[in-house]
Amino acid sequence: MNIENQKETKSGFDTVRLISDLGPALAFFIGYFLAPKLFPANPITHEPKPILIATLFFLPVSVLAFIYSWVKTRKISPIAMFSFIMILIMSVLGLWLKNDIFIKMRPTLIYGLMGLILIYSVIVRSNLLKTLFDSAIHMADNHWQTLALRAGILNICLAIINEAVWRLFSEKIWVLYNMWGDVAINLAFWIFNIMSLAKYMTDENGKPLLEDEKA
Repeated sequence: MNIENQKETKSGFDTVRLISDLGPALAFFIGYFLAPKLFPANPITHEPKPILIATLFFLPVSVLAFIYSWVKTRKISPIAMFSFIMILIMSVLGLWLKNDIFIKMRPTLIYGLMGLILIYSVIVRSNLLKTLFDSAIHMADNHWQTLALRAGILNICLAIINEAVWRLFSEKIWVLYNMWGDVAINLAFWIFNIMSLAKYMTDENGKPLLEDEKA
């Protein structure tokens, strides 16, 4: 019974994480492309800006997703809390000042700071990823260090890519990248790393998972 409950909890947590991550992003994406139809811009002032309208869709969904995650899991990871606070700060500043640069730089700050935090946690031997996921994934410390370092580098790269995309390309391309490109890069990264590190993963008793599958 306990094992079944643990499996349900892990499965439920995965579903909650998916909804919490993709829900706000999808709301922003839909809001951006609906904005010109719902709120036509003044041809002289170009107000309201579609990206700010999209943020009005995005912000309440982010708050609801955060509450939903807490209600379903009864815990919020430091990474989720950090991201939520940054989302609130940058979104409110963007809306208050009517400046879409705060919205476009939001992923840069979140990814950049998170990348630095992850790399720092590797340097000081206080692995943040292991602290967050050790109850679900079991590996030796050196493999956790490898994963955290890779994740830190990924986040730094995502921050750089976000800056390049919003500065060098049109706003519409940035919105498309922010919804689909960002997700694709993250998905590819985690699939690759789970596959490459799977041979080092064990169950709670230290038994290799791949050997169990073969058996």
